[in-house]
Amino acid sequence: MKKKMKNKKWMALLGCLLVFCFGLTACQSKPAEPQTVKVATLAGPTGMGMAQMVVNGVDLGENVTTEFTVSGAPDQVTAGVISGDYQIAALPTNAASVLYNKTEGKVILGAVNTLGVLYVVADQSEGITTFADLKGKTIVASGQGSTPEYVLNYLLQKSGLTPGVDVTINWVAEHSEAVTQLVSGAATVAMIPEPFVTTVESKKANIITAIDVTKAWEAANNGSKLAMGCLVVNKEWAEANPKLVEKFMTAYQESVKNVNENPAEGAKNIVTAGIMADATLAEKAIPNCNIVYISAADAKKSLSEYYNILAGFEPKAIGGKVPADDFYEIGK
Repeated sequence: MKKKMKNKKWMALLGCLLVFCFGLTACQSKPAEPQTVKVATLAGPTGMGMAQMVVNGVDLGENVTTEFTVSGAPDQVTAGVISGDYQIAALPTNAASVLYNKTEGKVILGAVNTLGVLYVVADQSEGITTFADLKGKTIVASGQGSTPEYVLNYLLQKSGLTPGVDVTINWVAEHSEAVTQLVSGAATVAMIPEPFVTTVESKKANIITAIDVTKAWEAANNGSKLAMGCLVVNKEWAEANPKLVEKFMTAYQESVKNVNENPAEGAKNIVTAGIMADATLAEKAIPNCNIVYISAADAKKSLSEYYNILAGFEPKAIGGKVPADDFYEIGK
């Protein structure tokens, strides 16, 4: 009788163990919930670092699909970020601050992806190599009322010049207008971004890059970076999906490395992705587009200094105030 009781106990124990093991196996093998990660970028330098990912896709794990959108309209991208339609987006850094403030911290920094893309180009005969050399000159520029104006004014002031007094600035509506004036000879000095720099230099041999604005900024700010492009991330989504964020950022680093180390291949991807239309122009422009990957934590010092400078000219440019520390705390 005792032997039968023991057997029953062992059978019951064995049954419990089998149920536990099967349950554990079932839990381990349960597939992740299907998810689509929507990513947006602007055309131009801000999106160049993402080209390989857009073309080849990115593996974020089982049941995870990544959907990329390339847009020429900043308002469409920012609207999608605010609504939560996009979990990740590549935008100018001042737009990232605006979104952070507008959503009360629901949009945060993922990484800095582009340093400055602005350059002062001039006819060789002007002899310009520094901002101080612009004294008494007339410069054509686009971007009035936005970051190019504030960057230009700041660097002129740091060189002891008063914009509009020591230097005449003719503002035009589009970068292409500045290019047209340079090519026609109506202007001999301009501040324009890539890829327009490459365009004008290919059309007129005596127009050269006179000042690298990014390097001038660093020299004027004790090495602080001119961080002009970045990735923003939906904070709620990032906190719920830390591993997906980590995988995406790792893939993004590889994509940035690819475009910088293989400009020819990168240019093809840039065109295929719809980020630029001309592969030859893209390949020539890549080295001057300062495509980088700087983590949010590493970008904090330079970016907060940049925001403070912009706020000194126009607080609205960054959404009213400099972002707090939580703007940089992705994954924490």
